[in-house]
Amino acid sequence: MRLLWLGHAALVIRAGGEQLLCDPWLDEPVFARAWWRYPPPPYPSAESLGRVDRLLLSHAHPDHSGEGTLARLDSGTPTYALPFPSQQLARRLARAAYRDVRWLEPWKPVDAAPGVRITMVPHDGGWEVASMLVEADGVRVYHGNDNPLEVATYEEIVRRLGPVDVAFLPFAGASSYPTCFAWEPGVMQQKAAAKKAEGVARFIDGIKGLRPRVAVPFASSWALLEPRDLWRNFYDRPTPTEAGAAAATVAREVGTAIVVMEPGDEWSPEEGHVARRLTAGWTYDVAGVTRYAGQEQERVGAAMRARDRHGTLPPASALEPALAAYFGAMLEATRAGTAQLAMLAAFHAEGPDDTPSRFWIRFAPGAAPTFGSGAPEGVADETFTLTLPELWDTIAGPVRFEDLWYGYRLRVRKRSGAGYYRAFWDMLLNWDDEATSAVLATQHAKTR
Repeated sequence: MRLLWLGHAALVIRAGGEQLLCDPWLDEPVFARAWWRYPPPPYPSAESLGRVDRLLLSHAHPDHSGEGTLARLDSGTPTYALPFPSQQLARRLARAAYRDVRWLEPWKPVDAAPGVRITMVPHDGGWEVASMLVEADGVRVYHGNDNPLEVATYEEIVRRLGPVDVAFLPFAGASSYPTCFAWEPGVMQQKAAAKKAEGVARFIDGIKGLRPRVAVPFASSWALLEPRDLWRNFYDRPTPTEAGAAAATVAREVGTAIVVMEPGDEWSPEEGHVARRLTAGWTYDVAGVTRYAGQEQERVGAAMRARDRHGTLPPASALEPALAAYFGAMLEATRAGTAQLAMLAAFHAEGPDDTPSRFWIRFAPGAAPTFGSGAPEGVADETFTLTLPELWDTIAGPVRFEDLWYGYRLRVRKRSGAGYYRAFWDMLLNWDDEATSAVLATQHAKTR
């Protein structure tokens, strides 16, 4: 067996005469055109990988299975994934004309080829994401991607599937919390430090539960390159070296060797870690990312202009009915989850002429949520600011609120004393809006 890490969660497994590609990210930027791969290539690309015999996908996030990435690969490749309830990944694969998709059962090993066995491990809290365990050539490789688990669940993996030799484990939670919130610097620093610690704890939990021979921190090879966002890089997420150092004591206690790999590096049972030094000179700090942003200024600028384009906005008379239709469908579809929620959420969508479009949603326990335009009566518990083009791309285009959230496009101001409104955030980020957006996009095309 030989492993080739392409950065982030993209892993190539060469074993049993096969080449398996896990969670590729080959097309950028993603998440509302905000995320770029970092450290940057020259490590292998889709064009230089050669034949891919099997494609393994953990979930539908674009940094793991994006439409642009899928378009660069052979749509006839046997593709393995879990059939999540939302079917978002299934629709994406269908749009990309993938014709050999093999939906697996959670925890059930499948012999994908002679001597190559694949098992998908579901998230233990119900998220639509899976880990992957690949057994071949007498070696078990665990690919953790964005699927942090409880220690007991990691232990269950070993009980069910056997000891793990190499574990690629997540170590940094990816979201725009806390830096999208309007907090004072001291509060921001405290919350950023807590988020870093949470990411390290994820890595340590994987080591505690799996007790692998080798553990590799991974799935955080990305950066924000826009000038306004440069300071956010590594402010609230640890670097691979920090994660490895923080886990060193626990790793020694359970007999795990921590290996900090760089994109383009390889590993095999015979040679261990083979450092290729393909990303030498790129540092995990704001200075390194800023230097890369300067190098890629033209590409970053083009992505920003594409995101902030104004030519696709609807007539002003069409915006309010479209908003009402979109949020009406969202609120109706998610009624069960928000039934006991008490909250007032306000939205400011900044237009090209600096005139914001304002609307609000009010929740009360036992009552149907209400949607209205203009300024709400009363002080909002949370106020969200975004641009009008971004809002329109969300309600009638390919962007979801989840993309805006991970892409640092939602700016949030909390009322003093307001709590954490879990049901609201679950609704906003997880609602599957593809059908509603497609209808609104068609209606918009007819009005222009």
